[in-house]
Order: sequence, then C-alpha cells, then structure tokens
Amino acid sequence: MSANVFLVPIDPENFDRTVRSTVDLTDYDDRPDELADADEARLWAVDDDSGNGSTFDRMESGDLVLFYHGDEYVATARIGATFVDEDRWVSGTFWTAFPTTRVYTVESFTPISVPKRGVNTIFDYSASYTPGFMRVADGRVTRDLSTIESALDAYTKRNSEPQAEA
Repeated sequence: MSANVFLVPIDPENFDRTVRSTVDLTDYDDRPDELADADEARLWAVDDDSGNGSTFDRMESGDLVLFYHGDEYVATARIGATFVDEDRWVSGTFWTAFPTTRVYTVESFTPISVPKRGVNTIFDYSASYTPGFMRVADGRVTRDLSTIESALDAYTKRNSEPQAEA
C-alpha cells in the first residue's frame, strides 16, 4: 500500500458537486471506460494548467488526499482510480470553468475542519505555508496515513462539540 499524501486545493462549488456528494453515473452511457462499471463515484482532478503532471502520475490507489480551501482543510479521502480523460468528459459534464484531463476517483471521504496551520505542523511546514497542489515529501510523512486521518478527524470532533461552561 502506498504512503503518499497529497495536499489539494479545491473550488468549493465543483467540490461540493462531485466530491462532497457522489455523482450518479447511471444516466451517462457515454462516460469514460474507467467509469463504465461504476453506478456512482466521487470525482476530482488536477487542473491541466497546474503543471503537475508528474505529481498526478505519482498518485496511487490508497494514497491520502487532504483537501483545503483558504486557511482550512475541509476533507480527507483516499485515491481510488486515476485516469487521463482525453475527451475531458468528466470536467465538461460536471464542472464549471475547470477543463482537465487528469481525473481521479475519491474513496473514504471524511469531512474535517482543521486550520491550515494544524496540518502544516503535522508535516513540519511553517504555520503560514500555503502548498498549492502537491505531494508531501517522504521525509515529512512521519506517521502512518490512518494515524494522520484519525488525528484530523479527532481535532474536528473536539473543536465542533459545544464547550461546557466553566
């Protein structure tokens, strides 16, 4: 199993449409072969203009993805399948202003709410660091992926519960 961690910026509107919610694929007979056997999926992609083809090429099934918007990480997930969608069917069908060919399915989606500085601490980045789409270097991933997921989920739960008054 892979131990890659990817930090991925999101566009909230498109993210809500195809990751936060699953996409029903049963109405689309023209979907790519990689999605032919799926009734539904969570889908995301790497912007073709990002210049990160080599980063996308390193994505493997089971890798951890941390999605963020602004100063907050909003979800964790695992990579399912990756594929090149030469016809841009996925982006043309589901996303606005996000034409792309480098698509991946998202599994084990978990909403979180963790400040950017908290995730930066896990990977030994400065508190104000903003990554862009990237793979975290091996030397910065010092814990098992499930431990990272659990810590982020625990932080979210701890900080979303009403605090007892003293």
